[in-house]
Amino acid sequence: MKADLILKSNAVFTGCENKPFRGGVAIKGNKIIAVEQDDGIDKFCDERTKVYEYQDNLIMAGLVDGHDHLWMGAISDSDHELDLNASRSEEEAVEMIKKYAEEHPDEQRIRGFGWFPANWNDAPLPTKMSLDKAVPDRPAYMNCADGHTIWMNTRALEESGYSPDMELVAGSVGVDENGELNGLVFEPDAMAYAWKNYHDFPEDQMKEIMRNFMKGLASQGVTSLSEMSADEYTDSTKHRYQIFKEMAEKGEITSRVHVYTAFMRRTDFSEAVKWTKEFQSPNFRVVGVKGFLDGVTSTYTGLLLEPYADRPDTIGEGVPLVSKESLTASVIAANAAGLPVRIHCIAEGSVRMALDAFEESIKVNGRHGLVNTIEHIETIHPDDIPRFKELGVVASMQGEHLPLEMNEKIIRLGEERCRYEWAFRSLVDAGARLALGTDYPVVRYNQFPGIYATITRKNYDGSMAGVDNGESLTLPEALKANTIGSAYVYGREKELGTLEAGKLADVIVTDRNLFEIPVDEIKDTKILLTVMDGNVVYERD
Repeated sequence: MKADLILKSNAVFTGCENKPFRGGVAIKGNKIIAVEQDDGIDKFCDERTKVYEYQDNLIMAGLVDGHDHLWMGAISDSDHELDLNASRSEEEAVEMIKKYAEEHPDEQRIRGFGWFPANWNDAPLPTKMSLDKAVPDRPAYMNCADGHTIWMNTRALEESGYSPDMELVAGSVGVDENGELNGLVFEPDAMAYAWKNYHDFPEDQMKEIMRNFMKGLASQGVTSLSEMSADEYTDSTKHRYQIFKEMAEKGEITSRVHVYTAFMRRTDFSEAVKWTKEFQSPNFRVVGVKGFLDGVTSTYTGLLLEPYADRPDTIGEGVPLVSKESLTASVIAANAAGLPVRIHCIAEGSVRMALDAFEESIKVNGRHGLVNTIEHIETIHPDDIPRFKELGVVASMQGEHLPLEMNEKIIRLGEERCRYEWAFRSLVDAGARLALGTDYPVVRYNQFPGIYATITRKNYDGSMAGVDNGESLTLPEALKANTIGSAYVYGREKELGTLEAGKLADVIVTDRNLFEIPVDEIKDTKILLTVMDGNVVYERD
């Protein structure tokens, strides 16, 4: 059998070993047909084979992002949303918002993402008053970088139907000293009213946004990702999924999308099961369910086991988002329906609750073989580390969140508990399966800064991120966690994540050999070529 496409290099990293070798990868159709050392790959070549020859550039499996938010991320990658990550105060953010609104008169709504309390030196949270002055004529929605708070103007609050006394199952609506809406809403259940409008676009714009997003993903070597927003089973969600499925079937979705729908406070998952059957295509599929158990430690909504160091009056405001009994019932029911469960757990209290629920599911359902995961795990109690292997639960984490949080956990938790912040090493040494990703749009979908942070535990400027706790990974471990580790979560480890004959042809080439360069240069890595499903979807000029 002769190949359609061959990639050759002095550095081929299959993900099955710990170091690259000189050799090549042969592709026919959408499959890898051979991976050979030295010149062995040449026997798969004839006059019709297209050959790409690289010197010391690294060839490896396409990046499989273990946790991101498809549609929210696509919007963030477009001109329909303002990037507020550079803002260093409410005043600076407001000026950026005002300028954007003036320059985009045709936008029905003004959307922004990326403001972050840690970047504002822990200044008081913003209010609708400043946003009303910047955007008086249209609804304005500003999503916090952690995705757990939305800052709105009066028009957005009115459009979304918020009121000071509205009843919520979980989350909260901010009010001022007079009991009036202050423009802030917290956590997914409360934010859902705003998201309905934030995510609303005409179909032609939706397709345009998604096509451009796919180009961006390809340029960063991301060949698989997820939709982790836990969308509800609404007509608007279904319509959006139908559009994306049709695009996928036409070849317009060039990164394999794995969708996790709403989970919390349910014991009937018949609708979720129906969607897994209806939305099942090679590049767009509903594969499981996802829920939120806590928020983030920056706003004291992460669930701890002991009080916050700087707020000894609380172990977490308004959390857990469901009771232990409700969580356990939902996990048991979802697993019984054949659905893997993924749970957002920032801090050690929520991590323990989730592990307890997964343990109860095994008692009821037996060793069901489903891949349940805990998301984020920014802090963990050491007693819970070995439970991941014992229960077969995957630790799904994000390396770049460590420098992103700018040592804030040292303030919130104290140095002693930070010994087990982002405890990659301890989890791996205890036999846990690890999946790494970005949580895009919390950080960019370029995975190499996260790989750098996971290996070095350094900030972008080279200074120490967090405490020096020895929790770094090796380069091979980090690369595997960003490929085969995440493929395992999606239930596709036999198809994706390594370079092996018979697997789908998702392959990338980097502009440097990561195994030979100074470690500080890893974060600057660029993609030269991305092959997805046997097709070249990106080639650097």
